Amino acid sequence: MKRLIVFSVIAIAAGSARASEIPFFTSPDVPDYTARMIVHENYSKEGGRQRIVQHHNGWTHIEEERGDETDVYYGHFFKNVILTANRKDGEITSFMVRQVEPSQDYYGIREVKEIDDVETVGGEQCRWREFIRGKPQKGFSGPFYLSCLTGDGIEVATKVLLSRGEVTSETRLVELQRGPVPETAIRPPLQLFTASNWLKPLSGYEDYTPNAPDFDARLVSDRSEERLLRHYPWWLRQRSREDGFILITVWNEREDQGLQYSLSKGQREFRGVRSLANPGQFFRRFDGVYGMADMGKQERLLGEDCAWFDRQPDSADAGLWQCLTSDGIPLIDNHWSGWGDGEIFRIVSLTRRPVHMDEMQPPHEYLDPASWGFVGAQ
Repeated sequence: MKRLIVFSVIAIAAGSARASEIPFFTSPDVPDYTARMIVHENYSKEGGRQRIVQHHNGWTHIEEERGDETDVYYGHFFKNVILTANRKDGEITSFMVRQVEPSQDYYGIREVKEIDDVETVGGEQCRWREFIRGKPQKGFSGPFYLSCLTGDGIEVATKVLLSRGEVTSETRLVELQRGPVPETAIRPPLQLFTASNWLKPLSGYEDYTPNAPDFDARLVSDRSEERLLRHYPWWLRQRSREDGFILITVWNEREDQGLQYSLSKGQREFRGVRSLANPGQFFRRFDGVYGMADMGKQERLLGEDCAWFDRQPDSADAGLWQCLTSDGIPLIDNHWSGWGDGEIFRIVSLTRRPVHMDEMQPPHEYLDPASWGFVGAQ
């Protein structure tokens, strides 16, 4: 390795995708290429895992093996959009797509230092760059991220260092092929952006007999409005605020299955999960409840009686208390927080009526892959 300790700060106008997902680029004109790499993590007892990278016209598709599962990524560094998915037994069981303005990105690149530290990796000569992610924290330095780029901008090695310089993970090139990559290779499956894909019955899914009535309710807090639907075992919660904030969650209370769309200042996110629930699991990711502790209190709203339950017993910093009717409808949702940003929703209208699954899907325009930049999704 040739080592000349010379640093220069490089401004990054856009692009702050996470280091472990898509490659770091300094310019958008990197040529098409396919790379085979090996990832090593110090904390893992397993050997190195394979990472396949395909890049075309600014868009990147990556697949990493993790035992019997595969992590899949699609994204564009300079558009700051990243899609992550998990595939097992040939089926994608979870995914998330996120786009955020760099100024709003907690994990964004804040500073890049070009190091005259040249190395040959996999037969390719590259120059190292060091960059710092996230907002500065007083009294804390690191971790530090390093990327080694060829002369034409291809990332062929990476390192993540702790503040004391210890390498926690690294990726190194094994084989690189420059040449055309087809458009189809860097576009995600269209089904990932289809709500019905995440809401269809799972294999082994039981035909549940409804034990609670369908209903349509509206709740309000001092700053938000919420619509709540139930078609057992499915729920929809749609929350909105005057500042443009939107949060739509659809989930199955019997399985770890559902989807969520969120929109707030400078960022948006859509995710979906299809996985049979573990009966002993501690926490379901969509409704966030894991208990039903009777709090010994009752109330009455809109002519309905309800009893208070702690849905997250033993929670120390934040939790959920609900006042539920005898058929499980929350008349009051108290999302309390020890940090002072809690919110209490009270019911203002309630109708028990048949609810259809087509009522429990986000608007199509929220999920359209083209709106995320993935034109031509397969």
